[in-house]
Amino acid sequence: MGQGGRMDGVEGARTIVEPEEFLRSALEKIVFFECRVSQLEAELAAARTTAERARGDAAQARRREVELEQALAAERGQRGDAEARVDEVEERVRLLQAERERLLGGLVERARLSGATGCDGAPGPEEGGADLAGFIAELRAEIESLRAWKVAAEAAGLGDPARSAEAPAHGGVRAERPSSQRHGHDAGAGPESVAMVADRFASDGRVGLTARDNDHMKALLATRADRALYERSMDDLSAPDAGRRLRAVRALEALGSKAAAPLLAAALGREPEAEVKAALLGALARFKEPFAAELAVRALEDGRPAVRVAALEAIVAVASGSAQERLSAALRDPSPLVRRRAALLLGFATGDRAEEALAAALADPDRGVARAAAAALSGRPTARAQGALARGLEHPDASVRRSAATALGRLAGETVDSDAPASARRAASRRIAEKLAAMGGEEIRAAVLAAAPGAPATPLVVRQAHHERPRESARPDPSAGSGKGRAIATASPAALLSRAAVAVVEVAPAPGEDLSAGIVFEVRAALRGCTAADLSNVLGAEPGRVDAALAALAGRGTLVQRGARWFMA
Repeated sequence: MGQGGRMDGVEGARTIVEPEEFLRSALEKIVFFECRVSQLEAELAAARTTAERARGDAAQARRREVELEQALAAERGQRGDAEARVDEVEERVRLLQAERERLLGGLVERARLSGATGCDGAPGPEEGGADLAGFIAELRAEIESLRAWKVAAEAAGLGDPARSAEAPAHGGVRAERPSSQRHGHDAGAGPESVAMVADRFASDGRVGLTARDNDHMKALLATRADRALYERSMDDLSAPDAGRRLRAVRALEALGSKAAAPLLAAALGREPEAEVKAALLGALARFKEPFAAELAVRALEDGRPAVRVAALEAIVAVASGSAQERLSAALRDPSPLVRRRAALLLGFATGDRAEEALAAALADPDRGVARAAAAALSGRPTARAQGALARGLEHPDASVRRSAATALGRLAGETVDSDAPASARRAASRRIAEKLAAMGGEEIRAAVLAAAPGAPATPLVVRQAHHERPRESARPDPSAGSGKGRAIATASPAALLSRAAVAVVEVAPAPGEDLSAGIVFEVRAALRGCTAADLSNVLGAEPGRVDAALAALAGRGTLVQRGARWFMA
């Protein structure tokens, strides 16, 4: 028993006495609580800082409220003074009008009595006639001056009945003109110009964004880096360097926050550079804010084609419902760059109006616009669109005819020769029109949407070599080198030899032929540049000659190569 109890006591002592473990546990708890206390102290300091900032903001808001109340009281006092002056002036005008009526009536009565015949039938002396005539002349001069001032005021937007009706709806506050216009205004001078009104608004702080608005916009951004980029871009938007402004616009667009949209809209009206203004319109189009549609419509009146192109893209992105009318009107723009972009954008629109506009654009004198219209019409499975493409075979430019012929190849199932004589092309156009008249809507849709067959096709138009003289600047036919691209509908040896001779003449270019002008035109018209293969297909020239011409233009500094595409230097 005693031995057993002694053994139990030894085991209990061995279990209880572990000072290292107790010390380690105590140290861990001390370290944990010290770290937790430091964290709580930091959080307490941050909370106190936030509270101080909130108290400061509240004090600033109260000061701002007091200032606004004082300004409101001052505005109400000025409004009362203005209304009193208006009443006084109206009463004065009423009295002057009554005095004028009395004076005019007296002069007329005096002239009538003085001009009456006497007892002997002789006319009386004409007294006061000169005074009456002078008074009437003065009245007419005053009326003419007031009429001119009224026309100028209405042209500036003053005195509009619609605005007068809307004025009571907005707080019942009537808009005041400056006292200089109410008192002592020269009747011959017109109202304030737009520049004067803009300067007055800017001096009153009614244009641009306040510091409070900027702080609110920064609060909507997610990270500190975004806020720093936003602040820097906001400062760069008003920089004198156009490059800094352009980088700021692209940075704000990359942020993707709609909080920057009002800032971009405010910068759009004062931007003088075309590239920066186009970037602003592109950023607004990406944000898809409703107010961007009206700004884009105003930008269509800009004199620079690049800005008008960006405005068209913004209208399509923001106001797709009303974009068709704007795009159709842009097809009459004097710049071929704008017309081409309008034709490309109309290719994504549906309806008969879009097809009518594209059919009219197919006859555009600029071949870039006509080719864009042909590309837009080629995918429309309607008889009207395909009929317009058939009429495109009669276009004077060979590249436009080639685009129309390529598109019609799906419908006709045969290769259409775009370089055939005019009579043969007219016959092909009539033949395709007759085929369209005989086909139904579903057949046209199936023919247009079907992929182009890879098998050799029978030509719809055969070039009459013995009726056509070799051109001075003949272009090679891509299908002439392959034995599959062109079939000859006759077995006569003489005809075969004559056509072979014509083919040789066409493949061999004239010694002095230069592709530089055509290449420069195509690259300038293309917004995203051109590759050598694109230029070879469009101009119908060999790739080697196109590469040589591109190298020569690059050596002269006219073109520059970026990757596989060529752009204007």
